[in-house]
Amino acid sequence: MRTLSEIDASFLFLESSRAPLHVGGTYIFRKKSTRSRFNFDRFKAIVESKLGNETFFRQKLVEAPLNNEFPIWCDDPSFKLSNHVHHIQLSALQNPCSLDELAAKILNTPLERHQPLWQAYYVDGLENEPNCDKTHFALILVTHIAALDSATGEDVLSQLLDVSPHVSKLTKPEPWAPAALPETSSILEAAYNKALTIPTALTNMLKDTASSAFYGVLYENLQRLNLPAALLSVATTPLNKKVTSKRVNDNLHLSFTTVRELRQGLENVTTNDILIGICAEALHCYLKDHNVLPKAPLIALSPISVRSTSLNYKSGKQLTASLFSLITNEPHPIKRIREIHAMATDSSHYDDAISANRLTELVPTNMTALSARVYSEFLLAQKFKPMFNLPIINIPGPQFPLYFEENELVSLSSSSPLFDGIGLTITIISYNGRYNINCTYCPDNFIGDKAFSSYLKEATARIESMQSEDVTIEAESEANRSLVTGIIDDITGIVGGLFSSAEEIK
Repeated sequence: MRTLSEIDASFLFLESSRAPLHVGGTYIFRKKSTRSRFNFDRFKAIVESKLGNETFFRQKLVEAPLNNEFPIWCDDPSFKLSNHVHHIQLSALQNPCSLDELAAKILNTPLERHQPLWQAYYVDGLENEPNCDKTHFALILVTHIAALDSATGEDVLSQLLDVSPHVSKLTKPEPWAPAALPETSSILEAAYNKALTIPTALTNMLKDTASSAFYGVLYENLQRLNLPAALLSVATTPLNKKVTSKRVNDNLHLSFTTVRELRQGLENVTTNDILIGICAEALHCYLKDHNVLPKAPLIALSPISVRSTSLNYKSGKQLTASLFSLITNEPHPIKRIREIHAMATDSSHYDDAISANRLTELVPTNMTALSARVYSEFLLAQKFKPMFNLPIINIPGPQFPLYFEENELVSLSSSSPLFDGIGLTITIISYNGRYNINCTYCPDNFIGDKAFSSYLKEATARIESMQSEDVTIEAESEANRSLVTGIIDDITGIVGGLFSSAEEIK
């Protein structure tokens, strides 16, 4: 039995039916041939053979009476694989929908708390989906943030993928022998013993309250200074309001060739600058089209790794969060990209950020999960006064195909949780020669019927058409950018430090 950490417990307490806090995605595979015998039964058997690899597969939460103690992870004595592994034939649904629509519905359905916090769906019948035929099938996977290993981000997909095609020889799994659930009396005894530590708990609470109060004082003092308004009062947009229970999963695929040509054409910028620039231009045009473009630039949060040596061990603890301006108040997309690059190189995190090739040592879904935890924790750390408009997660993935047995992974898209005030998340995953820009947003906060991926596509074309234009950054802009970068780093460090202190206290 393991007691939930304060952070994981916070994820549970803050979760609502409108904003479930889990991560997941849709992964499309292509079978070796039409004669392949791979089917749902085989998928279920493979998952069954992996159940002993990770504790989250067969452990559930047990809550203490009166909720006076954090929940406990315990073996689920009534665990049934059929409650977690499901088969859906898309073409046979009574209410026809696309794979993206099906995934949006599944990924926005809260997980049952009385069961292990994960679900896996095997979806076939994809003949009507773009670029799919009878040889294709999809997996839609969901795992609660609280159930993820905070160091590795291990999820269902990471247990299934391999770098080469092969057919596994499955062995019969050992019978499930769960440990007995704790008796109510023992939970009550633990709660009673916990009550004896109330003075310590109160001390910790006071320290945490002091951190919160210090943050409030800092915030008020910063407001008195003559600093860029975007850092003190995040620009208000329709995407930064209370979210509803509806979700849209939208994505755009860009080839490496397209992005490489843009980077070479602009010179002295990075691939990350280009991708961030595309997102910023899409946001600028979307807000401008609907007459809601704020004067202050939007601020994004990006989880990054600060290991610059090697991934000798997988550790999500080495992830941090960096704030940066999207400079959406600049109308010229090329000038904006150059300013984004200049701001990035001025950032104290930039030199320490891990190189893209090292991140490929982790399965992309693991990095997505860990990044979602980081920006979720960052929201908690800021005591519900977020200084950013949206998270943008850029994950360099492997540039070679991955396989689930003999089935090649041909497409992937990820979904990250939304919060009140954060109605759009963007996750960029590179895989096998192309970039997948995945957007999750609340349609009730989204103006118009035009999908956000359309804005991303148009933004890419606009940057391509203007890349030959010569633009420079004025000296005044550079000075202001340095000030902004320094302040952003200071605020990021202070807020993150407050949260780290609360973590160390427990």
